[in-house]
Amino acid sequence: MERRTSMAAANLDFQVPAHLQREFVFQTAGILPPNGIFFGFNTIKKVGEQAKKLGGKQVLLVTDEIMVQLGYADLVKGLLEKEGIKVDIFGKVDPEPHMETADLLYEMVKKAKSDLVIGLGGGSSMDMAKMTSILATNQQTPMELMTKKVVGNPALKKILIPTTSGTGSEVSMFFVTSKGHDKYFMGSPYAYPEIAIIDPGLTVSMPPRVTASTGIDALSHAVESLMHKFANPWTDSLGFAGAELIAKYLRRATFNGQDLEARYYMSMGATLGMMSFTGTGGLFAHSISYVLAMFQPTAHGIGCGVGLPYTMSFNLPIIEDKLALIARSMGEKIDSLSAREGGRKAVELVYDLTKEVKLPVSLKEMGFQHEDVFKMAEICITKYPRPNNPRAMSKEECLAMFEAMWSGDVWKV
Repeated sequence: MERRTSMAAANLDFQVPAHLQREFVFQTAGILPPNGIFFGFNTIKKVGEQAKKLGGKQVLLVTDEIMVQLGYADLVKGLLEKEGIKVDIFGKVDPEPHMETADLLYEMVKKAKSDLVIGLGGGSSMDMAKMTSILATNQQTPMELMTKKVVGNPALKKILIPTTSGTGSEVSMFFVTSKGHDKYFMGSPYAYPEIAIIDPGLTVSMPPRVTASTGIDALSHAVESLMHKFANPWTDSLGFAGAELIAKYLRRATFNGQDLEARYYMSMGATLGMMSFTGTGGLFAHSISYVLAMFQPTAHGIGCGVGLPYTMSFNLPIIEDKLALIARSMGEKIDSLSAREGGRKAVELVYDLTKEVKLPVSLKEMGFQHEDVFKMAEICITKYPRPNNPRAMSKEECLAMFEAMWSGDVWKV
């Protein structure tokens, strides 16, 4: 996996174009995070004052080794200490969160007597911060929490700060962890942060492959939400907007990380996509990602990316009109096309975008063995079924989808 370098460590003094200098604070009634989403370049500088407003005196900063190496963890620590806030740093979150990490955080938050948790990093760090904030106030071990899925007491207050433009965890009530090959999922209103700080400048250090994989993850949130049985005008408005921005800016952000406009709108697109997804849920692209990770290490975004066009192709006979609108949101002119042609175009656009940002579109090129395809399909349809997919999927159809994914032919679904 490509890693961020420390070359531009904690240097956020970009020459931001005038049209990107406006800072947004979203505080819509009834929409969480309840105290607001601070969006824009240099909003990271608000973390100290916002933590103080939340009453934070002893902060646990949950992050990963890359954020420590880049100096971002120390940057946040310094901003907090300027406000008289003490900080403990846990900097060992893995790219894919593990139950063992949750166990370490559970012990640390109890000993530190933290009153505020801050998650800084990608989805793993933010998910671990959510989980830790709940564990701190509820008498359960991490495994008990993730299996019983009961939260009796409000969580510690928290601030989430993404450094990728993909997972959208900062505006989601869901979190995930794993033990061995098993994934554990949970959602709770107490997992929402009080504040999300989305500073596109923090994403500039992402290398191309991380930019691409997290961006495709964001696209899968938007597109799966749009296909979902529970999709509605509210979630659709967010999903279409997210898909439009990601389709327009992902290539630019991937191949020119210093393109501040692309970074800005990718951060916006990822946030919109997850806000839409939170109102609906995941479909088979996410199931596929979970299954692939059971057979070999697979970044979540890459797994979603390979699965998304095949999920769309499977759903095409049922929702061709909706897929045609997705094609339009991604920049395709569809007025002269039939609904079926427009829907097919959406599948092609997602497939082609994934290839263009140098991500795999088949299981074969990812190194999976064809002999495992049957087992993959069986696990997918039994362990991660999607009853809210617009088209019901049988075991035979699931196998056909995995066969198509192995060969790379999106129309064999």
